[in-house]
Amino acid sequence: MNKTKGSPERDVVLFLGESTVVDPLVHALVSERMGASSQSTDFEIFRFGERPIGDIEAALRQVGMFAPKRAIWLRAFAEGKRKQAADTDDDETDDNEEGEESAGGPAALLALLEGGIPRETLFVISAPALDARGRLFKWFAKNADVVDRRIQVEQRGKLKEDSLRRAIGERLEELGVKKIGTGAIDAIVKRSGSVLGETMQEVDRLVLAQSDPSRLDAKDVENGMRDLALGWVFDFTSALEKRDLAAAENLIARLLADGEPPLRLSALLASHVARLADARPIVDSLPRGWLGMKGAEFLSGPGASLPDSLRGWPGYFRLRAAAN
Repeated sequence: MNKTKGSPERDVVLFLGESTVVDPLVHALVSERMGASSQSTDFEIFRFGERPIGDIEAALRQVGMFAPKRAIWLRAFAEGKRKQAADTDDDETDDNEEGEESAGGPAALLALLEGGIPRETLFVISAPALDARGRLFKWFAKNADVVDRRIQVEQRGKLKEDSLRRAIGERLEELGVKKIGTGAIDAIVKRSGSVLGETMQEVDRLVLAQSDPSRLDAKDVENGMRDLALGWVFDFTSALEKRDLAAAENLIARLLADGEPPLRLSALLASHVARLADARPIVDSLPRGWLGMKGAEFLSGPGASLPDSLRGWPGYFRLRAAAN
């Protein structure tokens, strides 16, 4: 949040991030500012695009029914497509040329904010992202509290690990976990998928399932969190490579007991085996003795000239699995 400790609470708060992450934070903020008793009458939620900004402005001007405080939440705001120069400070555009995409777009929201928010009224806006170059974001940065819970994504669509660790730690704190055991966050990261919302929902479920939700150990994660990263596929094929059918069968039995649908398991395994079959011709073209090389030696040698899909450590392990 972009306010310092001891600074006064502002009437406008912007939350950035996926709805599964920021929505609980919005509800917690409203409860803190208003109390539960007046929320049923003086807390109103507008989903972006369903009603014009004018309706939100009218709601902001209303007086609380049983208390002076009111809260309005504009949920899932999106800037939409517009000309790059239309919403920046550096370029002047004609009002007609700007072509505001709707009465509920960035310009309309900015005009509402610049008009001022009534006292005792909390206005919350949540959005997956905002362009930091735009006038709207610059207004928020200067005049509002900004809670940024976005997670950076790497080129291949995977959540960036340092950002994911921070988000997991913040979520555990919000859930009331006071003692996080060594390796617990590592275990969660290992089981995290590429969709942040799914990971956070699984973290919520994991904590609620604990007999003591104020503490979480790595063992609790290993025993209670679904493997969204699908690492079990590699554990399963590794067991098959070693001809350890008992380990493979026990793994599948545990996944079925955890609620994994058999059809999903079959589809994932089929896809994985298909990738191994695709890699097999490459295996046959590698120099004799490559299986005896250490990973780093292989990657700097025969592995350096492989297709992009088989480069790096994932490609190395896939080729070993295909060979075995």
